[in-house]
Amino acid sequence: MRLRRFISVAIAGLAWFSTSVSAQPNKLYELQERCGKRAADVFSQEYSPPVLDTEDGQTRFNYENNYSARLNRCFFLEIAVSYDNETSSNSKIMRLFDLNGNKQYGTFVSGPSESTPLTCLVRGKGCQSESEWRQLVKPFMED
Repeated sequence: MRLRRFISVAIAGLAWFSTSVSAQPNKLYELQERCGKRAADVFSQEYSPPVLDTEDGQTRFNYENNYSARLNRCFFLEIAVSYDNETSSNSKIMRLFDLNGNKQYGTFVSGPSESTPLTCLVRGKGCQSESEWRQLVKPFMED
């Protein structure tokens, strides 16, 4: 009798544990989906249309997003690339935000003729190139 009770408790415990473990990936998926939807909504509200034509050239807006389970944050990477018709050059602005906390984590600005960026900063740490900037934002944009 005692052995049966032990086995019943063990089986119930395993069933609860497996349900709890299998629920975690579903929760992560839900948070990733919510982050993606929020990012798409913000982009469509703030950057519509995603291409802005002017007399001097054109600016194209785009974004990337990532839900970081480690940080429990939804990150939004705003990307704007401007093309100058007169000089046939381009410049780029990228800003990384915690979308729900509305906190900026990093900024990258490259000028049309500058070999080093005008601004390259992530959480107080400076950088000298777009590739360095991308490395600094990687912990926020990849999990």
